[in-house]
Amino acid sequence: MSIISVSSSQGSYEVVIERGILGHSDRAVSSATPAGRMLMVVDQAVGASHGGAVRASLGPDRVAGVVEITAEEPLKRMSTVERIWQACLQVGLDRSGAIIAVGGGLTGDVAGFAAASFMRGVDVVQIPTTLLSMVDASIGGKTGINVPLPGSDRLGKNLAGAFWAPKLVLVDPETLETLPRRELRSGLAECVKHGVIADRGLLALIGSHAELLAQGDRAAIDTLLPRSIEVKRAIVQADEHERGSRMLLNLGHTFAHAIEPITDLDLTHGEAVAIGMCAAAWCAEGCGLCSIEDCESLTRTLSSLGLPTSMPRAEPIDALCDAMRYDKKATGDRLRLVLPTRDAAVVRDDVPPGAVREAWQRVMPEG
Repeated sequence: MSIISVSSSQGSYEVVIERGILGHSDRAVSSATPAGRMLMVVDQAVGASHGGAVRASLGPDRVAGVVEITAEEPLKRMSTVERIWQACLQVGLDRSGAIIAVGGGLTGDVAGFAAASFMRGVDVVQIPTTLLSMVDASIGGKTGINVPLPGSDRLGKNLAGAFWAPKLVLVDPETLETLPRRELRSGLAECVKHGVIADRGLLALIGSHAELLAQGDRAAIDTLLPRSIEVKRAIVQADEHERGSRMLLNLGHTFAHAIEPITDLDLTHGEAVAIGMCAAAWCAEGCGLCSIEDCESLTRTLSSLGLPTSMPRAEPIDALCDAMRYDKKATGDRLRLVLPTRDAAVVRDDVPPGAVREAWQRVMPEG
């Protein structure tokens, strides 16, 4: 077992990493929250398996109801949050209750936002079952849903949300053994991001163990998890509400959020982030922050993990640039981008529009 403590203005909480902990999650949950009545929000893909294990451990007296959601970006919106609120009312959840989120990052984001807003806030316990949510989405208290963009059929990624720290994060690496390999690789994109912005040793570790990690090798995953989580912990503790260094965690995300909601592209979050990091690298190269060799090295690392480094098909660059303007990190008309440097990353709000367009062009398919 590994325990990583995270400090928050809303109270400190623990990230507990232990194989098989879902089967005896009651002890950790009871220590973290006094809630005697709980609503479970679970990704329907793991409702019977991982959700069933958690529910059995907590017992029917505590789990008053279960809401299964479909973890798809078009459904990450207010109507899903309202379903959760209605379920809270139906089972009689009050301000002393709690919501238990079981699933990937999307499930945790939606359940976390529902918890933050129901009766002005009830406890939430995050039980991530994907690599992406284990190392990133479940830690730091960010919650959010997508919002339709004006005059468009596209959604703005996570434009509504709240900072709501969990009472506990339970990480059971055994859940990754049932995770589709594509989803496992998607999580590795966030680990690469952590390496680029804060731990080049982690980045080298990922590169040297790429094949094992992509296959879900137990030893490789067990080494990776605490190392990547430590990066996230250090950053969110230093800047809880994203007013400074926490913005570095958005490396690749401003580009990614422009393409992830495009349903026809069929990109997971991690795949969109991988493409977005490549675009950010080429943008940085255009601004003189890193070299062509740095861009190619990042591309090789992502490719070795089985992640995409270019768009599945060409998209109108004007439309992509327009979508970026609605990113929540934009300030007025100034686009704020996180760009990799030769040994870290920086936040810039003075990137020439031409450099952004050129970056998109670099990740478009040839021909």
